Amino acid sequence: MFRLLSRRLSFAAARTNNNDFSIASGGRFLLSSEQSVFTTACAAVSSSFLWRKRFSTDDRRRRTTTTTNVTTTLSRRRDPKNKNNNNSPASSSFFQHVQLNREIVACVTCSEILKHVETNSEKYNGVNVSTAWHRLAKKLGREERSSVREFKRDARVLLLEEATVRCMQGLFRGNEDGDVTSRETAERRHERRQYSSRMKAEDAFDAQNVGNILWACATILYTPRLGILDKFADIIEGNVDKLYPQALSNSLWSFARLKEWNLLRCKTVAELLMQQALRMLPEVLEDVKKAGGMFEAKDVPFGGFSTQAIGNAMWSCGTLRCHPGEKIMDAYLKLTTEYHEKFKTQEISNIAWASAMLQHHPGDAFLSVVSETLAKRLEECASQAVSNSLLGLATFGYKMDEEMLKALGGKRHARRCNSQDLCNSIWALAAVDAFEAEVYGDLWARVSSMHHDEFAPEGLNMLYHACVMHQDHWMDQHAVGNDDVVDEEVLDDVTNTSKKRKSTNQSTTTTKSTKAKGFSSSLHGMGVREVALQRHDTPIWLDTIAKKSYDDQTIHSVTLSAFHKHVSTRIRAGFIKNVADEYLTEDGVMSIDIALLDHKIAIECDGPSHFEKNMEKSMTHKTIIRNRGLERRGWRVVSIPYFEWQEANANETHRKYLEDKLASVGVQREQVLTLF
Repeated sequence: MFRLLSRRLSFAAARTNNNDFSIASGGRFLLSSEQSVFTTACAAVSSSFLWRKRFSTDDRRRRTTTTTNVTTTLSRRRDPKNKNNNNSPASSSFFQHVQLNREIVACVTCSEILKHVETNSEKYNGVNVSTAWHRLAKKLGREERSSVREFKRDARVLLLEEATVRCMQGLFRGNEDGDVTSRETAERRHERRQYSSRMKAEDAFDAQNVGNILWACATILYTPRLGILDKFADIIEGNVDKLYPQALSNSLWSFARLKEWNLLRCKTVAELLMQQALRMLPEVLEDVKKAGGMFEAKDVPFGGFSTQAIGNAMWSCGTLRCHPGEKIMDAYLKLTTEYHEKFKTQEISNIAWASAMLQHHPGDAFLSVVSETLAKRLEECASQAVSNSLLGLATFGYKMDEEMLKALGGKRHARRCNSQDLCNSIWALAAVDAFEAEVYGDLWARVSSMHHDEFAPEGLNMLYHACVMHQDHWMDQHAVGNDDVVDEEVLDDVTNTSKKRKSTNQSTTTTKSTKAKGFSSSLHGMGVREVALQRHDTPIWLDTIAKKSYDDQTIHSVTLSAFHKHVSTRIRAGFIKNVADEYLTEDGVMSIDIALLDHKIAIECDGPSHFEKNMEKSMTHKTIIRNRGLERRGWRVVSIPYFEWQEANANETHRKYLEDKLASVGVQREQVLTLF
């Protein structure tokens, strides 16, 4: 209809003069009464069309047909003499930018894109810049790390950064070239506010320019120069209320990936984004209710809320160790639990991992979903998804399903893991005493074939801690101590188990028997700990490189908190001698906050990190493992939670509080009183 009206308007304009205005329609002239009606209708249609054109996306612009009246309108907007012109002189034409975009998309390799940047970057507008970044990241994501290193050293990338800075001013103003007066911008924003939430989402869609560039840099872990990330952070902070859920979660994910740029600034941006997510939450929950469930990322409507949005937001908060608040965490966990069939396995594992990193107990229902996902959807799970899921389950002490552990065995999981996945999986299985699972031995066999340089210090720490937990479990099973003599029955049990494991990896029968015989005789010269570790393959660097990493992170780098110092001061005021801070156990693998050596009592000052964030008085599983390890070494453990000490401090009852605590571990009150 609009095309018909535009043709008639053009025809009529050619036949009219200044003195006698009339409109031709259908081969005749309209009467004056008809003219007003027809003019109003045409104006309404034209206004509606121009509004849609003005706030459409680039894809819709490319699809628009170039009718006569559209060409006239665009020419008028490009004309520098036109007062309503919204494009800067730097933009030669709308169609030139469309053509540049097509050329960028048509480039097959990164080199071709960079060559295009070198030749045409001065002509780019905001859309061209974001397209170039996005396509570069897509190409590099499919290539080797060496290509990424070459990209970071390429001088042409600086040209793209310069174009980005030049175009940055207009990214959030509905005009890529940024030459819009403040009055015009205010008017356009006022008009946009009058429209529905759909139009509000299209206003926020201008953020896609920023989002694409952020996503590209985060994907290849590239920190651009020229202060681009600082400017992007400023833009996000100033326009956080305009972001729709998917754009919000993508921005959060990008800053989490780029945290090495400026951790403090990334956390600040993340906190603002999650505050906005919390404000959106009622509307989001209502949308989910109306839709009858969650959308998958591929099905999400424009500006809507998807499973990917939850997964990205949770993973980002976990990476930055930035807790978004109990309300939004619980809401996201509830949605994931209720609609877990819609979530990808990677998204579920990311949420489990983030809950572990933030010490937010997700609830048994969610943990059951994670376990069920591993058991029933294992084919969909990447090695990282498996290891993160195992870590999430173990962090909260969840008893792992035997069927699930059996499915992971047969070297299926072990051969796909990278070094960090191996460490996460081994520690997780050790933390829930799953030492007899086949996958546990498979993972250690893979670790034994690797060099220690392939592991990060944190990973080495986890491996050594797993061995300590394994040793303690084995000794408890056989009721032996560190200084006990290993009897023949226990020795035979270890020998037979090791024979079976080693024979699986040998290629000939002769080699099997030789290995087993030599191994059996060598056990008689070993201590209990060495015998315990023979239950599985261990690398030769475990007791040297891994132990040093463990000591550096767990023992030598410990600093006394104000809470610890306060408790220690109170104890020393009553106990005359033999009180030690950060005392090492006899085997040197555990550190005690405050040791009462005469009574072999370990006093542990448990601050907030030893309790679940959403369950203040619920001790974390890691803290339970620590107490169990100290008890295994003959120490009586006294835990002093920070909230109990604060209450005692407020009431000036420290002495009585300590007396009651010591009496609870078997020290008679009369003995305690004589020490004060």
